[in-house]
Amino acid sequence: MFGTGLGMFPRFFIFPLLGFLPIALFLTDPPRAGAQLLAKEIVQSELDRTERNMKAVRVEIGNRYEKKLLELRAGFQKAGDLEGALAVRSEEQRILGEPERPLETRHLVEEPRSLREVQTELLGKQSEMISQLVLEVVPKLVDMKKTLTVAGKLDEAVEVRSAIQRLQDATSPAQRLSPGAQVSAEEVYQAYQSSKERADKIYRGVKVLLRGRVAGVRPDPREPGALTLVLFGGVEGALVDCAFPAGEYKVREERQGQAVVYVVAHGNNDSGALRLPRGGVAELSGRCDGSDGGLRFSGCGVPRR
Repeated sequence: MFGTGLGMFPRFFIFPLLGFLPIALFLTDPPRAGAQLLAKEIVQSELDRTERNMKAVRVEIGNRYEKKLLELRAGFQKAGDLEGALAVRSEEQRILGEPERPLETRHLVEEPRSLREVQTELLGKQSEMISQLVLEVVPKLVDMKKTLTVAGKLDEAVEVRSAIQRLQDATSPAQRLSPGAQVSAEEVYQAYQSSKERADKIYRGVKVLLRGRVAGVRPDPREPGALTLVLFGGVEGALVDCAFPAGEYKVREERQGQAVVYVVAHGNNDSGALRLPRGGVAELSGRCDGSDGGLRFSGCGVPRR
C-alpha cells in the first residue's frame, strides 16, 4: 500500500496532517448532530492523507534522481567513460518507463560508484521524510486506538492497530536492529505504544546508540540507591529510563541556584562526566529491556568521542 520514503522536502509538498475531531462525537449512541463520520472513517481519512504525502515524496525524489542522472551521464560522456555512461543511461530508461520514477533499495548498483553514491544519498533523504510523516500521524492513531479500547470498541481498535503497523512497515519493516544502530527515544517509545509485540521484535535485547532529550533523574527500582537518567519519549508523560551499571557509573542531580544539571560520571571521575540540563540532548549506548512496567534501557554507557 505504501512506498519507501525521504529528507529535506520542499514546503509546497507538505500537506497538512489534521488532528482528529473529538472522538467522543463518534463513540456515543446516538451520535451528536452533524457528526456522521464513524471513527474508522476518520482514521481512513488520516491514512489517505498520509499516503498522498508519501506519494508526493516519492515523486519529488524521482524528479531529483532524474536530474542527477542527466548530470552523471554528461560527466561520464565528457570523460570518455563508456561503461559509466551506459550504466546511467540504463537507469534513465528504467525510470522513464515507470510512472512515479521510483527509487528503492533494490535499485542500488555496485558500479559505477558515483551512481551508487547518488542513489544512497537520495534514498536516505526519502526514508527520512517518510519517517517524519509517519511520526506525525502515528501518535494520533495511537490515541485513537486507546480511546476505542476504553470505549469497548475492540474490533475498531484492532483495525487502527493494523493501520499503524502498515504505516510503520512502510518506513521500517519489523526486522531486528543490528547492534550499535542509532535510534531516538521518541521512535522507540512510539513503537512500543503502537504495538509491543512488533517493537520487541525490533528493539528488545539489542544494544543501540540512543539519543533523546533529558527529562531528569529518578530512583532505579531494580538497583536500590541508584538513579536512572530519564529521557522524554516525545509526548506528554512519555518517559524512557536509562539505567547505568551501579559499579561503573554514578548518576546524580546538581543544583546551582535556579539551574539544574544532571550528571553521569564514570566511577568517581567527574573530569569527563556528561553534564546535561533538562531538555539537553543525551547520546548513550544501552540495551533495550522492553516496556514491562515502563520503557527501559539497561547497561547504559557514554560512548567515547
